[in-house]
Amino acid sequence: MRNLLISLVVFGGLVLAQGPMAWRRGPAQRGMMPQRGLMAQRMAGQGLAGAGALKEHLGLTDAQVEQIRALRKQEAANMQAQAAAIRAKALELRQLTESPSADPAKVGALTLELKQLREKAIASRSRVSEQTRAVLTSDQQAKLTQLEEAVKLGPAARQAVALGLVVPPQAGGPSGGRASAGERMRGGPARL
Repeated sequence: MRNLLISLVVFGGLVLAQGPMAWRRGPAQRGMMPQRGLMAQRMAGQGLAGAGALKEHLGLTDAQVEQIRALRKQEAANMQAQAAAIRAKALELRQLTESPSADPAKVGALTLELKQLREKAIASRSRVSEQTRAVLTSDQQAKLTQLEEAVKLGPAARQAVALGLVVPPQAGGPSGGRASAGERMRGGPARL
């Protein structure tokens, strides 16, 4: 009986540690499948392939899209090198801290080096973001700022939809006006 109780408590703790809605996400979002390809595609500008709505909303020209793609490809190459350096330094730090005779001075130095590498990566992303924004006209930048504000409302908007406070848009969405799989599972209208 005692073992059963302990097992239930441990299982309950594991379930709670997953966070809300963990089991509604797919295996990739739960960390069970590698996602390197997705990030590399996005960083290389593949995320612009289906960006017709963004292109239309901002009024992007084909030349601007190509400039943005080129910047994203360059960023992807830089980020791969920086990520490899960060991983190597983090591994070195972890191995050092796990050794029984870890030198505190060396641990501190490695920690500072790792922090500097991460700050360099953040600065690099900011620089590329600024270069990408420079491709846009002032009108397009203003529209992008409005879009950024709307994105900040994303979590609240999704929660409002989940609670039934807001009806999600039906036509012209990512599913092309058809109900998504999630809408069909929740009993929303399925249109063909």
